[in-house]
Amino acid sequence: MNNNRMIVAGEDLSGLQEKALCVARKVADWLLATQKPEDHYAAESGSYFCDVGKNNENYYACNWNLAFAIMGLFSAHKVFGDEKYRDSALRMARYLKSLQIFSPFLPDCYGAFREMSPQTPWFYVRDNISAAWAMIELYRETGDREYLTRALLWYEWFRKNGMDSSGWPYWGKQFEPAFAGTKLRIFNHLHGCFHGGSLNFFYQLFKETGNEEYIGGFYRNIADKFISEIQQSDGFFRSVDGATNKVPENDPQQGLHRGNDDLGTLGLAGAYKLTGNKAYLHSIEKFFNAVFARQGDDGGVEVSCAADPVILNAVYETQSLPLDFKLPSGSLSKLLEHLFSRQIDDPSYPLLHGGFDEVLIGRASARSGCYALIVLLKIFGDGKEYLSV
Repeated sequence: MNNNRMIVAGEDLSGLQEKALCVARKVADWLLATQKPEDHYAAESGSYFCDVGKNNENYYACNWNLAFAIMGLFSAHKVFGDEKYRDSALRMARYLKSLQIFSPFLPDCYGAFREMSPQTPWFYVRDNISAAWAMIELYRETGDREYLTRALLWYEWFRKNGMDSSGWPYWGKQFEPAFAGTKLRIFNHLHGCFHGGSLNFFYQLFKETGNEEYIGGFYRNIADKFISEIQQSDGFFRSVDGATNKVPENDPQQGLHRGNDDLGTLGLAGAYKLTGNKAYLHSIEKFFNAVFARQGDDGGVEVSCAADPVILNAVYETQSLPLDFKLPSGSLSKLLEHLFSRQIDDPSYPLLHGGFDEVLIGRASARSGCYALIVLLKIFGDGKEYLSV
């Protein structure tokens, strides 16, 4: 922001403010429409549908979907002043707490979060990190120390059981028998490219507590491996074989985190601020050059519009850093127009209306929705400083 004008990395976005806030409010209302009502008899009370279609094939939120929805709704409460958004976020928080494992029968998972429900027998570590991050933000919002304690207990689990022998966070963990007919997609032989975004939790935990343990050697090891092993010569971050550091022939995520780097460059920005290591800046530059070189005539850098708010946020949060990178003229406006074009306008179907058709298959997805809600309100509405450094 600059003199009340929305100037991001030299590009004036002021003309898009009204549209951006309208889009954001529709997302917030979509989250409320998809949330299950408060009901003592409903196991899923407080959760919401993170992926919705018209064929009644709807999917409940994972722990990380809840985490970013909570942040977005707190920000919506600040910007729009309606208590319903804060109430919704706190109901999501109650459900998210039910996923954290404190069973004496699962000592190796004590403090970790189940992926989807209190019965789910597995989790992804990166998704866990987002859930723990939400606990920090819930503490900041409410002042209730229980939330910070939960984040610290998760950290203790991670340091004991969350990394392989090289110090790279695991892909995931199965700790109970899988449900019949379920195929779990956990690839612990790979070093997931999404774990650059894991740096953000430890950065925020340090900022909240002042304890340098949380940004110690393990944190810098992740940052260093992210730029030296995960980032490829073309500037993008890709999962690699943990034994060979080679990119596998078949990406199990099919390029999901190419343009959407899962907040990895944001994590590097925090690492740079803490260490002054310019190698982290150079990595961000390489990624920005790569991603904007892919921007098409429609303004998008991927088929998935989830990349749009993630990239916009990365540019916004790094604009004060000494980057050797010049943003292509008009590229952020194009990115935003691409994002806006994916919002579903169908008041007759509340479970779709206001969500984003993320990959053009007629389904509304919370991945793009929650990121967009957080970032649009932060830039255009003086929203809360989530996903920040």
